[in-house]
Amino acid sequence: MMVTEKIATPKKHFKKLDYIRGFAAVYVLIYHIFSLTNFIPETIQNVFFSFGQEAVMLFFLLSGFVIYISVHYKPNISFRYYFIRRFRRIYFPLIIALILSAFLAVVNQRFLQQFTWNELIGNLLMLQDFSAKPGVLIRPFLRNYPLWSLSYEWWFYLLFFPLYKSILFQLPNRIYWVCMGSFISYVIYIIYPNAIALYLAYFIIWWCGVEAAEIYVRTKRFTLKTVKPILICLFLMSIISFIPVIFTHEIKLGYYPFLNFRHFASSFLAILGGLIWYLYNLRYFDNLLGIFYRVAPISYALYIFHYPILTQLKLSRYIPNLWLDYALKLLLILGMSYLVEIKLQPIINRWIN
Repeated sequence: MMVTEKIATPKKHFKKLDYIRGFAAVYVLIYHIFSLTNFIPETIQNVFFSFGQEAVMLFFLLSGFVIYISVHYKPNISFRYYFIRRFRRIYFPLIIALILSAFLAVVNQRFLQQFTWNELIGNLLMLQDFSAKPGVLIRPFLRNYPLWSLSYEWWFYLLFFPLYKSILFQLPNRIYWVCMGSFISYVIYIIYPNAIALYLAYFIIWWCGVEAAEIYVRTKRFTLKTVKPILICLFLMSIISFIPVIFTHEIKLGYYPFLNFRHFASSFLAILGGLIWYLYNLRYFDNLLGIFYRVAPISYALYIFHYPILTQLKLSRYIPNLWLDYALKLLLILGMSYLVEIKLQPIINRWIN
């Protein structure tokens, strides 16, 4: 999940990226609401609201873009400064999410059965992942499944800074070197599933966001020629991730190996579709996605708070109407997200400075 600050440069604020960020967060929320209820027919749900995993890949791409923009306009930034900003931005809402999950587990009298120290420490160390893939070290804390993507974001952030400061970033075809590393890592993962190889394999998705930002800063526009290396890399990763699918007897859309193929293929399609839309001047973009701009500032908290509230807050004991039940949960999710992101996060930022 994208957990960076607002995207700002000395002269420009990328509002359109905030539209996408807000849309992706709302989509994941709606995706989980519909998967837990029968509010809409199953056919409509399967066609339009079965792509929560793909929305997370959008966050990865956007996150890489934003981080490059932030660092590019601060050329003398130190690792200490960079680390503190990333740490306070990610960990404060995360700790609130862990407390929220623990509180709801206690209320439901399931805390002692579900809590493990390994799980808590593993989440604090950013080692959690979705258990539908082999080689996972730790599951998300108390079944708050959206937390799986935070570990990827965290390690991508830490890996980015030394690469940005290294000789690699001066190479004209650096994306192919990063792609080679991810490609080899995924081959290793296929042979011997492990968390490190999986993080490195997915790094190319995040790095494609970095490359897109560098293209924009350098040329102020996107063309098929400039974006072609990104498309090639994501296409190659889609191919390598599809190979295990061929040899799988029973394919499950939400599990390895097809789940991993979905991640890489959807990233490729997102870049390709975004480029085509861009070449057509992003027609109707603001009309379709502009409404999500107001959600963008609370998108991170929305993402990590919504699932435990939706699944563990048992309002149905007191409210027989399912629509009212979820309406109140939605208000609570939005309220908590606003409180943490808008009111409390600036205080934490001043405190941890």
